[in-house]
Amino acid sequence: MPNFEASKAWLEGILTHHPPPAVAGRRLKIKYVTQAKTRPPGFVVSCSRPDAMPQSYVRYLSNSLREAFDMPGVPIRIALRTSENPFAGRAKKRR
Repeated sequence: MPNFEASKAWLEGILTHHPPPAVAGRRLKIKYVTQAKTRPPGFVVSCSRPDAMPQSYVRYLSNSLREAFDMPGVPIRIALRTSENPFAGRAKKRR
């Protein structure tokens, strides 16, 4: 992937054209995509619930990466990750 601006523009275009599906009534949110490896190209997708992301949408992401960055026939690996929630272990405040 050429640079951050190109990946951000690509991701915004993808999300507006075909947003991630809603699973169990909650929409999946994709925060960013970064290239982790070069041979074969590997990408890390930071999303809200990686375990709930359908395989069909992961395939859509890899196919659109191939098309946008002119990589026909290149195997692309995509790893889904979630960001750590700093408030996950805290108890709720009582009033």
